[in-house]
Amino acid sequence: MSVMALDHVNIRTPDVGGTAAFLARALDMSATPPPGRSDMAMGAWLHDCAGNAIIHVASADALFPGEADVPPLAPHGSGRLHHVALRCADFDAVANRLDRNGIAYTTNDIPVIKLRQIFVEEPVNGVLLELNFLD
Repeated sequence: MSVMALDHVNIRTPDVGGTAAFLARALDMSATPPPGRSDMAMGAWLHDCAGNAIIHVASADALFPGEADVPPLAPHGSGRLHHVALRCADFDAVANRLDRNGIAYTTNDIPVIKLRQIFVEEPVNGVLLELNFLD
């Protein structure tokens, strides 16, 4: 077996709607109910520009396979997961969208590898997003 790619990241939250709405607005992604669901009350999938569901948002009350009776809810912040990094395109358009939506962010440039970065914290759960732009 070999790992081919990261499939998705799952963010467990007490506010599925708020978390999904923030991610959709900040990252210009589309949010849909998970397969087999008709609404996003217990979960949402956020899709990249190719239609891949790369961020899953799940209710803090949802049980997943392997969990006993009560799902664990991590404290505010990323816990042991420091950040989620996403490969992105069009640095200026993303920065402008964040500005228009009043979303705070910081930037970092690493010219030696032609990398520009935007860091933004998802406010409902404190998950840090690293948005990477390769020139």
